Amino acid sequence: MDRFYACLGALAILAWSSAAPAAEQTNYKIIQRIRVPDGGFDYATFDPAADRIYMPRGNFTTVIDPRTGAVSQFANGESNHIALPVPGSNLLVLTQGGKSIIRILDKATGKVLGDLPSGGKNPNSAAYDPVTRLVLVLNKDSGNAAVVDPVARRIVDTIMISPNVLEFPVADGNGRIFDNVETTAEIAVIDMKSRKVTGTYRMPGCESPSGLAYAADAKLLISSCRNGVAKIVRADTGKEVASIPIGAGPDAVIYDRQRKLAFIPCGGGGIMDVISLADPMHPALVQKVETQQGSRTGTLDPNTGRLYLMASKPDPAAGGGRGAPRLAGSWEVLVAGP
Repeated sequence: MDRFYACLGALAILAWSSAAPAAEQTNYKIIQRIRVPDGGFDYATFDPAADRIYMPRGNFTTVIDPRTGAVSQFANGESNHIALPVPGSNLLVLTQGGKSIIRILDKATGKVLGDLPSGGKNPNSAAYDPVTRLVLVLNKDSGNAAVVDPVARRIVDTIMISPNVLEFPVADGNGRIFDNVETTAEIAVIDMKSRKVTGTYRMPGCESPSGLAYAADAKLLISSCRNGVAKIVRADTGKEVASIPIGAGPDAVIYDRQRKLAFIPCGGGGIMDVISLADPMHPALVQKVETQQGSRTGTLDPNTGRLYLMASKPDPAAGGGRGAPRLAGSWEVLVAGP
């Protein structure tokens, strides 16, 4: 019996020591604040080819150099949702929800190359498929998606995803795009070659999923649900691997493949939850990073592991607190790092 307990103790020490390196890498905090012009925000993207961060602000797109923190803008980058870089090109795909327009922009010159009708209501988020070299733009309020050839600057097809509200899509790099269906708490599986929905994954216990990330190394999908839970499911079957409590008001999910960490900024409480996928079958919440109330989206520089989160402060003259108008001059990007 003594030998049995000694073995258990050795196993416990081994388990703790194997998990310790992952825990030691999760000492994230706000290390920099970058002032930016006032304006709304939604999704942010990182462009590895240009080494730039893009954040649409409504009438323009903010551009940040992560090496220097220098801020510039695309004056013609009108978008209220996303500015998606197209790999192997100088192209950006931007969505203008209110106008139902998809804009193609030359990121080298800032010139508008084309404005395309989205074929639906409120073009919102988008994902690039490297197999077909096409961009899928989700029309959030009409449940369909425009298939865009960004080089030819034309819509090649429209796919009906669901008669419900759509949220964020993510590509697996092998011809499939996954998309959150907000109303029914499902993930739609879209085959970009056939341009058809091939399945849906239900997420019981999830309400109004918003952000979605794909962990290619683990072949897992991480979805943030607005009832304060993160659902982690297998990308091949939709089987749930974990359901992890998170903060209030989550939106984006940002995955760092090199460090095997998923980040979920939760704007309701000003907290960013950090989930480790070091053991992909046993994901675990490893840190809660204090950010700022309202900070709910961002992007990752995979080279440094730093996250860039948009933030602003409520206007105290309007009562302050959650949902209040934002204070003029308070817009900034929070840089979080280990």
